[in-house]
Amino acid sequence: MSAPPEASDCGFVSPLASQLARFLALKHAMGYRYREEVRGLRDLDRFLSTRLSAVDPLVTPAVVHEYVARRGAESETTRAHRLTLIREVCRFLRLDDARVVVPDRRSLRIVRQKFLPRVLSRDEGNRFLQACTQLPPGQGSPIRAAVLGTALRLLYLAGLRAGELLRLTQADLDLETGTLRIRHSKFDKSRLVPLAPDLVQRIVQCRVTAAERYGPCRPDAPLFPSPRGDRYSITALRGAFHDALKIAGIKRTTDCRIRLHDLRHSFAGLRLLLWCEQNVDLGAKLPLLAAYLGHVGLASSQRYLQLTRDLMGEITRRHQARFGYLIREDSH
Repeated sequence: MSAPPEASDCGFVSPLASQLARFLALKHAMGYRYREEVRGLRDLDRFLSTRLSAVDPLVTPAVVHEYVARRGAESETTRAHRLTLIREVCRFLRLDDARVVVPDRRSLRIVRQKFLPRVLSRDEGNRFLQACTQLPPGQGSPIRAAVLGTALRLLYLAGLRAGELLRLTQADLDLETGTLRIRHSKFDKSRLVPLAPDLVQRIVQCRVTAAERYGPCRPDAPLFPSPRGDRYSITALRGAFHDALKIAGIKRTTDCRIRLHDLRHSFAGLRLLLWCEQNVDLGAKLPLLAAYLGHVGLASSQRYLQLTRDLMGEITRRHQARFGYLIREDSH
């Protein structure tokens, strides 16, 4: 087992630097990637460096309130993220110091908006896929449609997380089996993702186009390389997503704002719709969907199953076929 990271290795400088380093090492040992949270921990560390005494660095309720207080016009969700982080840290600190108080989730009256994904309808999905082939070239990115357009198709048709997609390498695509190897994703889980033959062919054509433009790629090179040969950023991928929505005539803001991660929700909704149309046993299929998405169980997949207009019509059809004989029109 590797030794826990030193506080200096993590960039921590506050009186609680060593404890924060141990906290981070514990989360990593539990299987949490903690990428975004590391930035939050550094922000917390900088804050604590100006608030805590070096002699007795106690995190008090007053310190928590000041850390979570609103900063400018930031959203309640951002404040909620800070509260969640410092709650976790306080729970860890309390193991060594019983004086540390773990703040209650409701103590700061943060009203967090309930997340409601925007799932593409079947018609919108078809228009989106077509738009992916029509992405305009970007500055220094002449084959943007071939690379990022294919990447967006993969998000929608295979339900990958954006981070999983950006970390894919050339070696992760197995042409013989038509599968992608997703390595060390959420909770450090790895999985194989089977792809439809036409989607595999799209990725192969993307690889050929990129090799013709940028030269051959090593096995450890990104599957979707940027013009520099490294990974595209999430910002570039999100920009291509917004452009595809615009080309497809899909408004980003309607009753709820559509996000890049909603392509994963749209994939789950589309798969459920197709299974309904095929009259399959959903109870037998849903565990397969959970495994395909890389979830630890069905509970994690449930929030991806949204009742859309397309799906509602199909569910009505199924119930009508099964129970329609019980409903008779009034002869009068």
